[in-house]
Amino acid sequence: MVSALVLVFAAPVILAYVAMHMGWFQVATKNNGTLLDMPYPHFDQFQWVGVDDQPLHFKDFETQWWWIYFPEQNTCDEACELNIHWLTQTHATLGKESEKLTRLIVFPDDIIYEDEVQDSEQLRLARGNGKPIMGEGVQLETGKIYLMDVHGNIFMRYEPVADEQEAIMRSKGLRDDVRRAIKATGL
Repeated sequence: MVSALVLVFAAPVILAYVAMHMGWFQVATKNNGTLLDMPYPHFDQFQWVGVDDQPLHFKDFETQWWWIYFPEQNTCDEACELNIHWLTQTHATLGKESEKLTRLIVFPDDIIYEDEVQDSEQLRLARGNGKPIMGEGVQLETGKIYLMDVHGNIFMRYEPVADEQEAIMRSKGLRDDVRRAIKATGL
């Protein structure tokens, strides 16, 4: 009687353990962006220049998480404006985590968006591209948005939004990815 009772309670635990270690179940990822292949591109592999014509250095970035957006052209057209607005609105919904995240907009050749920036502490402008200047790494694509951690690893890519409705629908996913990453690392 006792052994049957133990079997009734132990069998599900044993079955769950075996199923987990045998890979019988696919664990769904929760990422809303696309995780880049390792080794992740690093901030130091790229050369970006700020509005003061000085190169950006990682030491100025290492205490923050970053969303990095690469507009397709120097003039910020409607799509560019929409994606910057999407990042700004999503940033505002982060609550206390908003202090841990800054946005970097990297224009291809020239920064002509400077007059549009309201809060330069939370939105930085630069020029450059996503081609690594050293080492072998992933080329970062124009028009895309990337997430960089406090160590300079650029590890996740997001597709830009096409309209306001899509921005509203995808804002939660973008915010959740950042919150999960911050919580997982404790930084």
